[in-house]
Amino acid sequence: MQKKLLLVNKKDKVIGTETKEKCHDGRGILHRAFSILILNNKNQVLLSKRSKFKRLWPLYWDNTCSSHLLKGEGYESAGRKRLKEEFGFNNSLKLIDKFQYQAPYKNVGSENELCALLVGKYDEEKIKPDKREIAAWKWMDFSKLQKSMKKNPKKYTPWFKIGVKRLKKEILSNEQDKEKLNSILTELTKKVDPVIKKTLISGVDKKFQKVVSYQITTGGKRLRPALAIICCRMLGGRLKDVLYAAAGLEILHNYTLIIDDVIDKSTLRRGKPTTWSKFGKSVAECVGVYYSAAIFQAANKSKAPVLISEFFAKTIKIIIDGEILDILFEQSGRSDEPYVMKNRYREIRKKDYFKMIGKKTASLLQTSCEVGGICAGAKEKELTVLRKYGFNIGMAFQITDDILDIFGEEKKFRKKIGRDIIESKKGNIVILLTLKELNSADRNKFLKIMKKDKISKKDVREAMILIEKTDSRQKAYQLGEGFTEEAKKDLKALPQNKWNEMLRILADFTLEREK
Repeated sequence: MQKKLLLVNKKDKVIGTETKEKCHDGRGILHRAFSILILNNKNQVLLSKRSKFKRLWPLYWDNTCSSHLLKGEGYESAGRKRLKEEFGFNNSLKLIDKFQYQAPYKNVGSENELCALLVGKYDEEKIKPDKREIAAWKWMDFSKLQKSMKKNPKKYTPWFKIGVKRLKKEILSNEQDKEKLNSILTELTKKVDPVIKKTLISGVDKKFQKVVSYQITTGGKRLRPALAIICCRMLGGRLKDVLYAAAGLEILHNYTLIIDDVIDKSTLRRGKPTTWSKFGKSVAECVGVYYSAAIFQAANKSKAPVLISEFFAKTIKIIIDGEILDILFEQSGRSDEPYVMKNRYREIRKKDYFKMIGKKTASLLQTSCEVGGICAGAKEKELTVLRKYGFNIGMAFQITDDILDIFGEEKKFRKKIGRDIIESKKGNIVILLTLKELNSADRNKFLKIMKKDKISKKDVREAMILIEKTDSRQKAYQLGEGFTEEAKKDLKALPQNKWNEMLRILADFTLEREK
């Protein structure tokens, strides 16, 4: 029995069903469909050549894959299923547009579709095309594809040409969003950096001021102060109301980084030597104390000093809870630390991981948003929404960090790639998902590597081979995407202005960043 396609009207409302054959006879009957475009980080599009057995447009170059929705299916889930069937990988997809078109093919039949355009990113090499559906495939630079379509339009399917035009608009829109975000982050950094530096060196002997300032001068996105300022401005607050609190948040963040680098013995951060590797462990610990004092100096100059000081104190404690959990998730090392050896986690569940990153990473972004609201005199309902938004982008931020730790480019990420493997950290979502997906023999191989006292470059390569056997990267991305979507939903309950738009762009940035 043939599966029936969904017939729709121009508003995409289902009005009946019909067989695939009848939907494509004559001028065609308007039905629901989707078209998928997969891009990689080189801005190349994954193209497929349609099988010679296709009724319509056989051996034409097409988008990555296309299909029709059946009763009860959603666009994204149906798209992921089809992508797996035709190319052998499961990928997160985003619906960016819908378009209606009618196109005849010779005297054979027609396409008459209301088509959803789904876009996704994929950078792995695990491509296994279904030869019954796909005659050939290739990656093609997006700009070259546009030129080729203009020069040789008859080589490409009609819906693919429409999809590329719509994708061009999406790419331009994303580039504009990035420009807006970079512009606002640069502007806010110029405002907050002098306050950070002034607060840090206040009361410090001139001889040590360069040492104290080093951590801040290594760079950073200034995401936490930016969140505080943007949330404050969105709710009608003034820059001067939030500036010192914002500075305190960045000092707090860098304070935790100094500690984290000492604990993990990390020698590189932001492409530069870490504070302890440059000045020594004992001096780095002293610098950390300077930072802890400066946090509360900044709070005392803020609009609500007592309340914000309490927020900072609570957040530090929560972050350190998360830091200890992260240490206990490690699978080897620290044999000279009895507490760690006794309390180390042997099995880590997804909920354990979420608890750890919720404390270690998301809590500070949550506090940043809430502090911005407090400085603007926000109502409790508004503060609740800000807390949820900050927490959700914090979770997405750490998941992206985990993905970049395994799959990032070292020059862009500015940290050592594979560091979590080298440090035997199970508190990385890619590693957790890999262990869940591997067969018993490969899982034991992976765990054996993770439990070594010293992990070599060869061990890291072997671990990467095992990771690449799985869909852990895409599954991790989908988890992060879930958190960003929740964050963007929260924004609907807040004032709709240019600052709200910045928070939406920031939510996307946390997942799409490369460093």
